[in-house]
Amino acid sequence: MNLWRTQLLSLLEVARLGSQFPDATKWRQLLELLGREGPKGQPYEMELSLFSGLPTPKALIKLHKLQLVARDFFKTHRTQPVKDARAFSMALAALELPPASHTQVRLVTKSKVNRFVIIHERLELNAVRFSITVDQHRGGHLVLGKDQHARVSEEFGRLLDRACEDSALAAHRVLEEADGLELVEVLRGQLGPFVSGLLAAPEVMPVDVRELRAVVRGPASAVLSVQLERLGTDVARSSLNDPWLGDEPPVKGKQVARERRLFCTPDLEADLEALVMKTGKPVLVRSS
Repeated sequence: MNLWRTQLLSLLEVARLGSQFPDATKWRQLLELLGREGPKGQPYEMELSLFSGLPTPKALIKLHKLQLVARDFFKTHRTQPVKDARAFSMALAALELPPASHTQVRLVTKSKVNRFVIIHERLELNAVRFSITVDQHRGGHLVLGKDQHARVSEEFGRLLDRACEDSALAAHRVLEEADGLELVEVLRGQLGPFVSGLLAAPEVMPVDVRELRAVVRGPASAVLSVQLERLGTDVARSSLNDPWLGDEPPVKGKQVARERRLFCTPDLEADLEALVMKTGKPVLVRSS
C-alpha cells in the first residue's frame, strides 16, 4: 500500500491537474492520510480496484463514514481537529476527502434566463468530474433559494446521476430530456486508470488498461492516465486524441474535443511514447 501511495502521489504532482478534473488536492490529502498509522497503530488499508488502480467506491464510502464518526466526536468534545495531528482520527476529521458522489450548483447570471454551472464529481470505476453550463428557461430543475444558493431538484438530481455515468456526449443526450434547460457546455475530466506493476492484473481488462499493462512490468513502474472531454458551441473543431476511445454520434450545432494524457515513472517514458506513436494519436507523455 505504501509504495502504491507514493507512486500515485508522485504522478499526481507531475500531472498538475486543473479544475476540469477531480479535485487533486483532496486526492493528495487522502493519499497522505494513508501513509499514517491507522486506528490500531497499523496503516489503514483501503480496497483497491484492479481495473482502475484507485480505491473502490465501497472503500471510499466506508472512510467517509469513519470521518463522520470522528467529526462528531471532536464536535462533542469541542476540539478543533488538525490535519497534521499524529492521531489518525483527528487527521481524518480535519481533511477533505474525495467525494464518492457530490453535486454543487453555482449561479453565473441571473436574468430572465438564469445561467448555472453544475459540478458533479464521483468515483465509480475511475474518478470523474463533470462541469456542465446550462441556461434555464423554465422547469425549476435548478432551484435558487432565498439565500441565493442554488441546488438541483430531486427529479433533476436523478437525471443528472444517470447522465454522468459515461461520456460528455452521453451526458448531453440524457440532459436534453430536461424540458426548459439549454446545455451550453459539458466538460468531463477523468482521473484514472492508474496502472502499477504492484497490482495484480484482472482477468478481464478495459482496452486502455490492457494496453498500458503491456508496457508496465516491474513493481516500481506505474502510469497514471487522465482524460478530458469538452463539448460546446465554442469548441473550434471536433477531435479525438485518445487512442482507446471510439467515435460517438455528433451533437447538432456543437463540437467535441477529447484527449488523453499519460504520466509515468521515468523507466516507462520511451515505451509509452512508442506505444502512442503507433496509434497515430498525439497523446502527451510525461515522466516524474
